[in-house]
Amino acid sequence: MSEFNLELHEVTKSYKMSKIHDLPVLQNINMFVQRGEMVSLVGPSGAGKSTLLHIAGLLDNLDSGEVVICGRSMTQSSEKLRTITRRDEVGFVYQFHHLITEFTALENVMLPQLTAGKISAEAGIFAKELLNEVGLSDRMFHKPAELSGGEKQRVA
Repeated sequence: MSEFNLELHEVTKSYKMSKIHDLPVLQNINMFVQRGEMVSLVGPSGAGKSTLLHIAGLLDNLDSGEVVICGRSMTQSSEKLRTITRRDEVGFVYQFHHLITEFTALENVMLPQLTAGKISAEAGIFAKELLNEVGLSDRMFHKPAELSGGEKQRVA
């Protein structure tokens, strides 16, 4: 079993611009990330940062190469397995927070856990712990419109 939680091996991705022209975005990218490791992806606009994240997060397909998450190759896996892996092993914090406006901060944090099959009480306890960890225990019953931008980002 690999010591890495995320591995990208020789990842290549191009976008078809016309019938005869492809725009190469990623060429033979290798990346290895361990659990708990912090990684920054820095580059100019259009360099392929979002494309790389979408491929690593199983939201987009690659042209060639391999994506391995928790020791399991995802490159040829079924959409069902990709969805389960995204749900259980991959986390995203988007630039835009994508919170459900009708839900409180607590409910927004609980939702992915409920979708994963946790019972409401268990999801609620865990969500409260997470909100406390990011300094939002006093804001858990506020809806997104009542939160600052930074608070929304921490909820996400």
